Amino acid sequence: MTPQINPLAPPSYNGLPDDSPEGYVDVDFSYVYDVVLTANQVLKDQAVSTMNDADFAMRAVVIAFNTGSFSARFSDSQGYYLSNGLIASGNLIGDAASPLPIWPEILIPAGGRIGIDITETSGNPNTVEILFRGVKRYRIA
Repeated sequence: MTPQINPLAPPSYNGLPDDSPEGYVDVDFSYVYDVVLTANQVLKDQAVSTMNDADFAMRAVVIAFNTGSFSARFSDSQGYYLSNGLIASGNLIGDAASPLPIWPEILIPAGGRIGIDITETSGNPNTVEILFRGVKRYRIA
């Protein structure tokens, strides 16, 4: 039987050596997107800005909280979408117990952005919290 690894866990938890690129160190981090949507509201070109201290390697999406259904589409800092269209929240399967893995990781440069298009589809007000899980990639001297 081959061992199973968790691609979201730090490498040391999987019994693997640190896989940070040479000259860098990776530190677990999450960016949070919170929004309150009115019934059937459509928001385009929303963004989560990344901090200027380190690049961010996005490895998973987690729907931390929602009060109704919605559809979303994400893009990297260059504006390239990760899907051709909006994905229904029920199909993201990105809850805390089973995050939606992104493989290979997507590198967002320091001071970059994660783009979001989101549409409320339940017909009721909806509070949504989405986590973008990954690591901050710090350059070491």
